[in-house]
Amino acid sequence: MKKYVITSGPGNGKTTVIEILASRGYTVVPEAARLIIEEERLKDSDILPWKNLAKFQEKLVVRQLELESSVKSEVIFLDRGIVDGYAYCKDGNIPSPQLILDNAKNRYYKVFLLDPLNIYKKDDVRFEDAESARKIHDLITSAYREFGYDPIAVPVLPPEERVDFIIQQM
Repeated sequence: MKKYVITSGPGNGKTTVIEILASRGYTVVPEAARLIIEEERLKDSDILPWKNLAKFQEKLVVRQLELESSVKSEVIFLDRGIVDGYAYCKDGNIPSPQLILDNAKNRYYKVFLLDPLNIYKKDDVRFEDAESARKIHDLITSAYREFGYDPIAVPVLPPEERVDFIIQQM
């Protein structure tokens, strides 16, 4: 099984790329953070990144590992990987969950890092400003390198062309 991560800082088109890959018949895993944020908001919980980042990251890595292991396919595209959580922990100046440290190396076949777009928009779960989003992008890049990956930069292109670029690099 080959797991390919699609990652970047917030607001750079990851979900759009994942949706296009799914429409082309590839197996995809959605972003666990978005799923958790939606669930925890409905419960009026404090397990949200802006309320309790440590609890959120603990829950996030467990969910990410569950999602990754629940999908059976020869090729899987992930909307973020567990290494992203490590970068967010660094950004929040909190210790990384041990599950990330224990499982991050040699987990993914390739990592595709989407170059930042020229525009940035907040949404229901994207609360960072453009400067913070760029900082997180840089932390994610460093985190994957720290765990031994060599992220492939995906240039800013129309979404379908970004997907074509990724497929050519597989």
